[in-house]
Order: sequence, then structure tokens, then C-alpha cells
Amino acid sequence: MNWSVSDAAMVGKLIVKDWQVYQKQLAGYVAGLLLALGLVGMGSPLLSAAGGLLLLVLLIVVGMFAIASSIMSERKEQTQPFVMSLPVTPMDVFWGKLLANLAIYLVPFLLVTGGMLAMILLTPSPDGAVPWMLLIALFVLGNFVVTLCVAIAVDSEGWNTFAMLALMTLIGPFIYWITWMDGIREHLKGDVIVWSPQVLGLIGGELAVMAIAILVAGWVHARKTSFL
Repeated sequence: MNWSVSDAAMVGKLIVKDWQVYQKQLAGYVAGLLLALGLVGMGSPLLSAAGGLLLLVLLIVVGMFAIASSIMSERKEQTQPFVMSLPVTPMDVFWGKLLANLAIYLVPFLLVTGGMLAMILLTPSPDGAVPWMLLIALFVLGNFVVTLCVAIAVDSEGWNTFAMLALMTLIGPFIYWITWMDGIREHLKGDVIVWSPQVLGLIGGELAVMAIAILVAGWVHARKTSFL
């Protein structure tokens, strides 16, 4: 199995194509995320809660919309014959779709993560919430990466939709679980950032899940010798 790309320039064009198609919608989502960050930064408990919920919802929606528009809708519209006419291999398409969607998603993701970190560290908010916030951010990112890899590797729209919905329902229970976990709970309202063994273990697990998802999706495509 060959994991390399046959034409890096063509893969770059595939990435740029998806970026150009999605950039207007992305701008709208970024505007919404900036509004949500503004609500969180106002300091009012009610507005902060509303802004935090809006941030979470928009981060989920922006990822799901990118996957649906760049992968699932292309299958519906039967654009694969056009892709097959290009001088690309299945692995070229895999890397193009993976990197394009990651580039699209990392724009709002880094904006939100960086904004939340700045608000925690530069305001009177307890610095001890930093590990908790990063765990949630990485979980949301992992949610997107796994969903993306399922959409790339599995042609069934039904299974793709099921994976999206199933993974989204895990976010709420995960937040509740880590909020009350020993090694995290007791440091949430403290002024010191504590990287407890529980926090480091969860971070390692989240990164491992993302890496495994990419490897499995790549393995599926690397087995293909053609698009047929």
C-alpha cells in the first residue's frame, strides 16, 4: 500500500478548490463565533453561558457543514466521474479532502481556543480552568476528525449521518464527566494551572483517537488501486 501522493500540485489544487467553495460560509461562521466570544467576555453569568453554548454549537455546525458540503454532497451530485478524469490517485483525493477540511475547520477552532485561553489568562477568571477548557476543545476537534475520517472512508450517507449524530451526543456527557473528575474538579476554581495525570492522560487519549482515525481512513484508501 502506497500512502504517498502522486501529484502534490494537484492535491494543492483540490485543497484550494474546497477552500474557495466554502470561504463565504466560513466567514459567516467566524462572525458568529466572534459574537459568541464577545458574549462570553462580558462577564455576566447569563451572557457568558449563552456565549459558551453558542460557541460550542457553532464549532460543531461549522465542522458538520464542511463535511456535508465537501464530501457528502459531492457524492450526491455524482461528481466522482470528474475527479476520476483528473491525474490523481485515491490517496491524492484522500489527502486533498483531509487537509482541505482540516484547514477549513482549524480557522474557527483556533480562533475560539485562542480567544478562550486569552480570556481566562488575561482576566480575573480562575487560571485553573485552562486544562478543563483545553480538554473540551480537543474533544470537539477529535469529534470533527473522527466524523471527517468516517465520511472519507465510508460511502454510505446513512452511516455518515449516524456517526455525526452519535459523536455529537457524546460532547455533553464528556463535559459533565471531566467537570467532576478527580484531578480536574478540585483545580477548576484555582489560580494555578495544574496538569494532573488525569488531564495528561485524557489529552494523550484524545490525540491518539485522532491519529488512529486518520490512519484507518488512510488505510482504507491506500488499499484502493483505482476509483472503481
